[in-house]
Amino acid sequence: MRGRLWVIAVSLLLAAGGLWAGEPAVKKPAAPAQKAEPAQVTSDAQFFCELGYKDAATAADTARALTILMSEGKENGADFGACKAYLTKRGILPDGWLEKVEATAPITKGRLAVLVCKTLGLKGGIWMRLFGPLPRLALNECAYLEVLPPGCDYGHVRGGELVGVIDRTDRLRSVGTENEVPELEGQPSGAEEATK
Repeated sequence: MRGRLWVIAVSLLLAAGGLWAGEPAVKKPAAPAQKAEPAQVTSDAQFFCELGYKDAATAADTARALTILMSEGKENGADFGACKAYLTKRGILPDGWLEKVEATAPITKGRLAVLVCKTLGLKGGIWMRLFGPLPRLALNECAYLEVLPPGCDYGHVRGGELVGVIDRTDRLRSVGTENEVPELEGQPSGAEEATK
């Protein structure tokens, strides 16, 4: 018993000595932060690669990703204003919908679901037909089609999620969503790496 007390006492003294001999009381001032360089226009592939690692997808990321999806490879510009104009012209963005949103604001799952429903031309169930694609109703429809995972409509979308949503939306656009949920061939993008 005394041996244990001795070990505990010595350990406490050594720990206290380590705290006193730690860093000096006066710290050096941090170096001034360097100014960030302006964002450079990237190719579509590089954009999606960088988007996959973002913690939160922004309104600008969503607008550019949907513009790439809808334009099918044609160059429409990478800035937020050009993407908004293109999506409004195609009828995907309701008038004034993204006018209130800043380019750097994170996108929510409900807003993304509304954009996906408009992109796919989904009519939805009776409530969505009556009230239009409200965020919660659109998210339920997208969850049914397995485009977005079910959840709360106010949760933020991560960059990797947005890449997956664009991939599944593109697959559904090519197969169609007329009367039934089509069987998508293979697994969602990135599923092979996750199972290894």
